[in-house]
Amino acid sequence: MTTRTGQHAPELVLKAVESKDELRVAHDLMAKVHCKDYFEGLRWMETAGAGYPNFRPEHTRIALWKGEVAGALRITTDTIRLKMGGFGWISTSGRHRHKGIARELIVDTLAYLQRQNYHVSMLFGIPNFYHRFGFATTLADYVSVLQVIDLALGSNGDYRVRAGKPGDIAAMQKIHNQSDGDVACSIVRSGAHLTNRWEQWRPVQVLTDAKGKVAAYYLPRIDGNEMYVDEVGAVSRRCFRSLLHACQQQAIEHHAARIRFRMPPTHAFARYLTRFRSAHETRICVNEGGMMAFVNLGETLESMVPEWESCLAQSAFARGRVEVTLVTEDGAYRIRAHRGAIAVTPGAATNKLSLTKVELMHMLTGYYHAEDVLDSKRRMLSEDARAFLNTVFPKRTPFVWPLDQF
Repeated sequence: MTTRTGQHAPELVLKAVESKDELRVAHDLMAKVHCKDYFEGLRWMETAGAGYPNFRPEHTRIALWKGEVAGALRITTDTIRLKMGGFGWISTSGRHRHKGIARELIVDTLAYLQRQNYHVSMLFGIPNFYHRFGFATTLADYVSVLQVIDLALGSNGDYRVRAGKPGDIAAMQKIHNQSDGDVACSIVRSGAHLTNRWEQWRPVQVLTDAKGKVAAYYLPRIDGNEMYVDEVGAVSRRCFRSLLHACQQQAIEHHAARIRFRMPPTHAFARYLTRFRSAHETRICVNEGGMMAFVNLGETLESMVPEWESCLAQSAFARGRVEVTLVTEDGAYRIRAHRGAIAVTPGAATNKLSLTKVELMHMLTGYYHAEDVLDSKRRMLSEDARAFLNTVFPKRTPFVWPLDQF
């Protein structure tokens, strides 16, 4: 149990739920605040939400005002290269608004995540609120749009389309993992993630080869005269034409004029779609939507060492020696590379670079390239140090697939 009295209001107690009654009231509040369909939201929390991989009762956090549940949220725990605790369903009772309850609840939950040795936190939030807690805009939404009428293609006949079923989860998971390597911040799934959310995955369609093996899949959703494809994957490019043809045929069947594929531009199928007349959109909402914050900066930098050493192994620094000092609000961290091995220690040395934690988060996730940040800084860096930073902080595409968002 963790209990903390609100710093600015002694009437406020912040803690994990401890009883079935507290959990019931928290679920009721969150469903009322966030769901158009209250009963569906309540059902999700009591079934899929409660059974989400690694979810624990203490991940439902509440704020009690004079003993009454006045605020609540849920933590989603996942791996995104780093140990991540996500904020979701943040709710305040209408009777207790403007008392700073949400603020205190967030601060207390961040402290809980730090005690539990999480590296970073993530949320998908409302505008102009979460940046005050250190959250930085990090995740963009990407859509590739095609007009159905512009697609003149046929299947190559090597694949059959059918409805997906739970027995396909392992194959779909393998395909997803194969095509997700270049995406930063994507949640590392297990089969349990798809099993847990199978109700949302139920519309999935799969393409099977002559031996009946799953070769591709896509997740369609009809909205008015558009068909959204919230996820897509294939074992190889050989499937792409048949995959796009299957999407086109389903769109025609539902009288959809456009298909909107939601996937990052680095995805192989997104690159394939550039062969056709199409629009490729990037949507970035500063200080809202997908945002991330450090929970423990020192531990985060330490956890990046294996990835950084992998980057060095393919660079001019594989056998060299260089060091950089990153100076942030949380202190200075010395990063040393010697013959391909990296060590991170607190303290300052040479090649100092002052960064806000927001700037460092942007570099860590690849949202900004290191060069973009360095060009805006006064710094004391050698050429080797500058090249080293560009090596370990490469440009990447931070993205979370729609069904993994919370």
